Amino acid sequence: MKSMNAFLGVIRHELLLQFKTKLFALSLINSIIIVLLWGYLAGLQAQPMDHLPIAVVNGTPQAQILLKSDDFQAIAYDSEEDAREAVRKGEVVAAVFADDTGERFTVLVDDSQGAAARAALSAVNSAMLSALRAVIPAHQADAPAPVDIEEKWGLDMGSTTYLLRLLGAGLASMVVLSAAFVFSGFTLISEKTAGTIHFLALAPISRIIIIAGKLIANLFLILTSTAITVLMTIYIFGVNPTGSISLLFLAAALTGLGLMGLCYLISSYVKDERTFRVVAGLPLMMPMMFLSGIMYPVAIFPEWLQSLSGIFPLTWMVEISHAVFFKGAGIHDVWQPMLLLATFAVVTAVLGTAAVSRLMRIR
Repeated sequence: MKSMNAFLGVIRHELLLQFKTKLFALSLINSIIIVLLWGYLAGLQAQPMDHLPIAVVNGTPQAQILLKSDDFQAIAYDSEEDAREAVRKGEVVAAVFADDTGERFTVLVDDSQGAAARAALSAVNSAMLSALRAVIPAHQADAPAPVDIEEKWGLDMGSTTYLLRLLGAGLASMVVLSAAFVFSGFTLISEKTAGTIHFLALAPISRIIIIAGKLIANLFLILTSTAITVLMTIYIFGVNPTGSISLLFLAAALTGLGLMGLCYLISSYVKDERTFRVVAGLPLMMPMMFLSGIMYPVAIFPEWLQSLSGIFPLTWMVEISHAVFFKGAGIHDVWQPMLLLATFAVVTAVLGTAAVSRLMRIR
């Protein structure tokens, strides 16, 4: 009986402790957000994607039909070249053109967009078929649709490994995210707990040099993990980079440096690993993981969620990764997200270094 009372007392004490530290409420909120976010994003792929932008060419019969459709957002361009360029730049998910006879049409689809590309292709086919069946003779209603499909990047959307290869190209970004949190955030908290961070402050060198050394060492580990992931992506997922692979490693270095600085900033203020998991995981790691385009294409998100996705550095790295693997990208193609990553890396590395330097002060 005494053992049972002691056992119940331990349970009561632990529950009160969790409520007192507020970690229970934060963990509960974290779990709810993960479930809702994951379920919501998965559900988006089964919903009508009437916000998808699709290019048409002014003055063509196809444009007249598609501009009236409510199944997507048709955007008119002055020429076929302009519409093709819009697909290349990622401004639209697909573009529709007529041939010289006007009897057939071609759908150029951005096949790097995964579920969004398939949804756009289905919506265009449905709109065109509905229009054609309203005017063609009844006995021809079951005739094959006069449509040609052109994949911009040649990723073979009909392949059973298509979506798996898209996922593979984003895994390097996922590895950088998780490695940065482990190599900086959790490690610094462990050093705080053991007191080793204060012993380092006794070294006869500048605290800035010590922190810079830690960042460079951890950055080496992050790039090593990225290299392993890239090799696995090539040889296991069968995704061969068509652009400059050095750009991907530069993006990984900037993303990793920025995230480490951010983790240093957070972990220098929190008391333990549990608090760090909640504080960093809820507002940072989880949203970046789900909204960056690794698991779900950003194009399927509603506009407000696309705007939110655009503020996360991992989204910029995923954009570069897809451009390098699928689009033959050079620096002129990805300079904008690269500049954003560089700015993020400098700002958070400076703030994180300052926070750790303050922590190392001997009192």
